[in-house]
Amino acid sequence: QSIQEISKLREEYEKFKKGKTNINEVNQTNSQLEGDNSMKKSITPFNADKFSSIRDSLSSINMHYGYNFFNRSDTLSFWENLPVPPDYIIGPGDELIISLWGATQLKIEYLVDRNGKIYDEKVGMLFLSGKTINQAQDYLLKEFSRVYATLGSNNPTTFLDVSLGELKSINVNFVGELLHPGLYPLHPFSNLITGLIQVGGIDTTGTLRNISIKRSNKKSTNIDLYDYLLNGNAPKDIQLKDQDIVYIPTRMSKVYLCSSVVRPGIYEAKTNESIKDLISFSGGITANASNIIGVSRIVPLSKRKNKPYLNENYYIDYYKSHLLNIEDGDTITV
Repeated sequence: QSIQEISKLREEYEKFKKGKTNINEVNQTNSQLEGDNSMKKSITPFNADKFSSIRDSLSSINMHYGYNFFNRSDTLSFWENLPVPPDYIIGPGDELIISLWGATQLKIEYLVDRNGKIYDEKVGMLFLSGKTINQAQDYLLKEFSRVYATLGSNNPTTFLDVSLGELKSINVNFVGELLHPGLYPLHPFSNLITGLIQVGGIDTTGTLRNISIKRSNKKSTNIDLYDYLLNGNAPKDIQLKDQDIVYIPTRMSKVYLCSSVVRPGIYEAKTNESIKDLISFSGGITANASNIIGVSRIVPLSKRKNKPYLNENYYIDYYKSHLLNIEDGDTITV
């Protein structure tokens, strides 16, 4: 045999010895897998150095999934001819345009004062703050019918229309893990998504999966933006109102995913989500992927008492990856 062949055999022998010394430790750290009868597999230990380099490389180029979507405030424009959202609430500072047409022709512009009222010389004081456009139209039709008889008959010959002119800004509090937290005056048609863009986006220490909108006298709304980012499904109840508080808690987990997946990166997983779920977030495995998945897991602090190591490292089968839940700090490679 040549010197090169002998050297290669020596390297393989050293790896074999190292594997034998670590096999007992690996077996002890996988009680979750061993306890599941449906998760029959052979645990193969390996060196975690490459996983450390994976974590470092993903972090260095800021591969946190989803955050760059909200960090483009200079690209967002609002057009004044946007239709008014059906749940838009009239408030102080809004300009209201009331038009009568038919037998009576009239068009008057009103500015809602700080008490939420407008004043008409014939009809009197009208309270509009807190009403939607549809509610305001019904209310104004009733009040104007007292003065203009042709509005309220069974066969009316005068008709009323309500529209908005200049709009007030809404003041929304953004707190928590944002790049620039604070109180912001926003366009009144803003929702959670456009609002986050206008304020500069979420810090990578913040969550995308448990954002709260807190509104006075109402229960908080919790929103998971992954469904929107991954599937294009707009969350419900995300229209922002004046004096809302948008709270961004710290992220729920930080999981590194790389190699033969469509979209490698750093993802956030909820409790009880599996490795299979995480791979689906990334767009799935690529055509040249094998069924072998490497997992490097940080041993929880509560379980490190009698263990001299920080990580447990093993391989699992892709087709059984739905049986193993994600934990914070996991590094997954396909």
